[in-house]
Amino acid sequence: MLRTSGFGFVLIGLALAGQVYASEKVPPPRVIYGDARQELSVYPSPYANYLIGRFAMAQGDVSTAAQAMSAATLADPSDGDLREKAFLISILSGDIDRASTVAQGMTATTDTSRLMVSLIGAVKAVKSDKPVPALKDIDALLKVNPHDRNGLLLRPYILAMNGQWKAALDESGDAALQGNDRDRLLSYLIKADRARINELKGNAADAEAIYKLLYQPGAATFIFGPDYAAFLERQGRRDEAKTIWQAIADQTSDALAVQALKRLASGDSKAPALPGLVESMSQALFVSSTVSFSEHDSEFALASLHLSMYLDNSSDRERIFLGQVQQELKDSDAADSAWASIKPASPFYNEATLRRIWAMRNDEKLDQALVLANQGLEHDPDNLSLIVEKAGILHALDQDADALDLLDARIKRVGDKDFGWQALYTQAVVYEGLDRWSDAEAAITKARAINGNQPEILNFLGYGWVNRGEQVDQGMDLIRQALKVSPKSGAIIDSLGWGYYKKGQYDQALDFIEQAVQMEPADPEINEHLGDVYKALGRDTEAGYEWQRVLTLKTTEKQAEAVRRKLDANAASLKIANAKPKATTTALNDERKSHP
Repeated sequence: MLRTSGFGFVLIGLALAGQVYASEKVPPPRVIYGDARQELSVYPSPYANYLIGRFAMAQGDVSTAAQAMSAATLADPSDGDLREKAFLISILSGDIDRASTVAQGMTATTDTSRLMVSLIGAVKAVKSDKPVPALKDIDALLKVNPHDRNGLLLRPYILAMNGQWKAALDESGDAALQGNDRDRLLSYLIKADRARINELKGNAADAEAIYKLLYQPGAATFIFGPDYAAFLERQGRRDEAKTIWQAIADQTSDALAVQALKRLASGDSKAPALPGLVESMSQALFVSSTVSFSEHDSEFALASLHLSMYLDNSSDRERIFLGQVQQELKDSDAADSAWASIKPASPFYNEATLRRIWAMRNDEKLDQALVLANQGLEHDPDNLSLIVEKAGILHALDQDADALDLLDARIKRVGDKDFGWQALYTQAVVYEGLDRWSDAEAAITKARAINGNQPEILNFLGYGWVNRGEQVDQGMDLIRQALKVSPKSGAIIDSLGWGYYKKGQYDQALDFIEQAVQMEPADPEINEHLGDVYKALGRDTEAGYEWQRVLTLKTTEKQAEAVRRKLDANAASLKIANAKPKATTTALNDERKSHP
């Protein structure tokens, strides 16, 4: 397999190297490049730079690793293996010029490296307006792998760049790309490129024939619809374009589709510009990157994306995707930097802000997430997604009254007709936090009417019934439905266990809630439930330990106070029990099992 010996080899090998050093209990290094250099020496040796790079890569700091590995390589050009690693890491860091420099004189030992050397050569030649060497490099790439997606997508444009328009539009190779679903998708992408090339050549009728073939309402709308709609606008067929843009917006809420609809509604007759050959090649690499990402090949996705942005760095959609890929590769700082680079005037600003908020909430950086939400709402005060996120943050900060005021103010200004299940779910959560269960139940029932199979909705309603002792059996049925959809959710497993607790079936409750704690060890509510089950089973000491653990976790003051009361009562009962003869203590515990 090509990829086993390429990027994956570098990433896995360097990560394992980091683990070896960790097993020797060496203190974790500071991977900030300047600091690491300073700590080792003023002018570190190639080996010192290599160690910096290895440590940095093991910790997901690709940028530092690329700098250090490249410095080591340039200082010791005789180390071919190191040079090859530095080359691949430089691509992943997005420094294409450095990768090109490192590649000079490098003997590629893997197909992956050979492919990337040729691809970078072609891309740099395209950017420098050197079509002849670009074609030579892309043909060399396709000799290594005749089915390489990047090579097949770029070659027609490079042929056109060389003035070979007839060859660029040749369809003779399409039949070879129908063997499986992956190749079939590639053949469709090549056809889409051919439609673009026809339009660039002035063959509007031929371009439209291909667009009509590719565009189908449904799943393909988002893939091929934007290019077709833009083409129709350039042909002056605004109503037909509007129909396609509307279909895209309805399915995906895509920012560019929404922007296009606003433009068409305003009467603005300015159609999207026809991308040139270089911009079209950038877009082709971007599409290839998204396909690699969907195939769970994040390293190749990142490499193709960096090459796309090297040719044309003007697309905020690509910056959004860059953050997604970097987050998948556990480089959260780089992901946040990519999203933070998107300015308020961009149609992707709200999405970038939301993604930054989601990442911060996931990292428990609630105060920072709240600041971002407020900044986003200053730019777009009625944006429902931002309001829902801010309400969720306020709930997590135990500020449910403020969260409800935020939602109510938005409803007062523009109504709630656009509330989807997520907004209604958040509203229900906030009501429940304020002990307004009837209002919470009404909101979650509306959410269920919109999306009755959503596990969060089913679990919220089922747990609400169970926890209040209302319709316990029906509540447990809803929880079981949620568990079928999301079988690895510790919260849902805990809810089912809590149902058994409410029914007095403590042994069954213990099985589920202990499993839930293993899956969500830092969840204070699940840990509190485990303490409650231990108490019901007469295991008072274990109950006390578990409730003490809750107080070490991130919890609200309301929950902490309730747990303290349980601890005080448990300590008092243990004191009484310890003062009694052993037989009496056993009798007391037996009675507790019958009457929790």
